[in-house]
Amino acid sequence: MKNNQMMRLLIILAMLVSSCKSIFYVVRHAEKVDNSANPPLSELGQARAKDLKEELSNKGISGIYSTNYLRTKNTAKPLSDATGISISIYAPSPADSMRVFIEKLKQIKGKNVLVVGHSNTVKYVVNGLYERDTLRSDIADNDFDNIYIVKRQFFPVRKMRFFAKTYGKTSP
Repeated sequence: MKNNQMMRLLIILAMLVSSCKSIFYVVRHAEKVDNSANPPLSELGQARAKDLKEELSNKGISGIYSTNYLRTKNTAKPLSDATGISISIYAPSPADSMRVFIEKLKQIKGKNVLVVGHSNTVKYVVNGLYERDTLRSDIADNDFDNIYIVKRQFFPVRKMRFFAKTYGKTSP
């Protein structure tokens, strides 16, 4: 095989392998101004949303999902504005809607995606994508700085990986 042919084959193989891995970044919305039904983000929450944009700006995000609440949409907005990617809305309830949404996410191949949820929905998204009960409880009311990363690989072997880290200012 000539060097040119070998190089083409390696490039095609690299493209195939990279298109068979998806990375999902799942976060709870940032801090809100109050506990009303649909509050906007507080100043601290707005700063956290910008921190999230900085955290993910070099991750090749190609999809952004949020529930239809101000606090979740505003958490995703800085990244959406920076990348030009529209925010896709999903329903956090009833449970059937979440199952359908998670199955839709699992069909995504070769993309990096942000999902913004709530203290009582993030565990379902993470566990559904990872296909294991990794997060066993709702997120504490004062906890906003976690980012959960689920890597789903499909080729050459099926492999799931889970990571948890924090971003922005530490939650109290």
